[in-house]
Amino acid sequence: MTNTSIENETVKREFFAQLKGGRGFTESSVKAHADAIWKWQEFTQNDDFANFNKIKAAEFVGWLETRPSNTPSGKLSVSSRANYVRRVKKFFEWLAGQPGYKSRILKNDVEYLRLSKAEAQTVRYGTTRKAPTLDEAKQIIGKIEIKNEVDQRDRAMISLAVCTGMRIAAIVTLRMKSFDEGQKTFDQNPGDGVGTKNSKRILTTFLPIGWEDPARHFLDWYGDLKGKGFGPDDPIFPATQRGFDDQGLVGKEFWSGAGVARNIFKERCEAANVTYYNPHSFRHLVVSVMEKRALTEEQKKAISLSLGHEDVGTTFGAHGYGKMTNDDAIKTIRQMGATLGENKGKVILSEEEMTALKGLLTKIL
Repeated sequence: MTNTSIENETVKREFFAQLKGGRGFTESSVKAHADAIWKWQEFTQNDDFANFNKIKAAEFVGWLETRPSNTPSGKLSVSSRANYVRRVKKFFEWLAGQPGYKSRILKNDVEYLRLSKAEAQTVRYGTTRKAPTLDEAKQIIGKIEIKNEVDQRDRAMISLAVCTGMRIAAIVTLRMKSFDEGQKTFDQNPGDGVGTKNSKRILTTFLPIGWEDPARHFLDWYGDLKGKGFGPDDPIFPATQRGFDDQGLVGKEFWSGAGVARNIFKERCEAANVTYYNPHSFRHLVVSVMEKRALTEEQKKAISLSLGHEDVGTTFGAHGYGKMTNDDAIKTIRQMGATLGENKGKVILSEEEMTALKGLLTKIL
């Protein structure tokens, strides 16, 4: 191994340690950064990181466009290229502040690690996602005939995805103590073993989607588990009891991963004669339902926090409402639920529409 290779590998290890220990990144996130940096090394033929400059940065972005990939186009998608560029940029931003590199890597040069504005906008807004409609969700849940515990568990699990937009990795790792019956909130706490993205703690509640059955199905299931003697650390959605598959009984064990849960969504979609929608697509369903409401910026911020997003733009593609605590988010969502009941059947006008209507009435009168 050359001196350059040794130096490169040494500084990479320091960066990965900083990501994991200093920023709390998961192993999968660290690996994603390692893959991106390796792309850079492949492009530069493992040149010394200290030789970074804006010309190489721009050429790397163009080089990614030529990389073969198992996609219909045979090339990396724009979102994949954006992820590679973003992670490599994060590495060099960090490296530019390290001893031995400060005087050699210019932070202004690092800014050349970027996609074009058009491509960046494509990544930001994304492509059209395949998601169920609310009617399809009703059909999927409604077709689950409750014959045993497994049926009730599956209905409650899909229902929770519909009325909270929670990620499947979190759903299958929820403990009984994760749910506060009095406040109707879910504490997605990584410290309790709940699997959240980037190990982030998220406070979630039932969202006012205009359909009360999903929340009721979950509450019924939760109540039944308590009646069976489930304790604070037991799973809300336990695995099927071994040896009792044909009887549809659940035990007190967590699933080994989210794969089984994804199969449940698939099986229940097929049973309802509905196209298979993966668990994550139900997050998009929740957002699509919320987008049809005349939401204030404050309400958008509350929904975003409940979904685990700091930036409203991640959820709605709009600007946020500023700083809001998780408790504020829960309070705002509850107010939305009350407003939904009050305004059922009424037409809600925006401020701009109200102003225009008043102007028109003034002219007429």
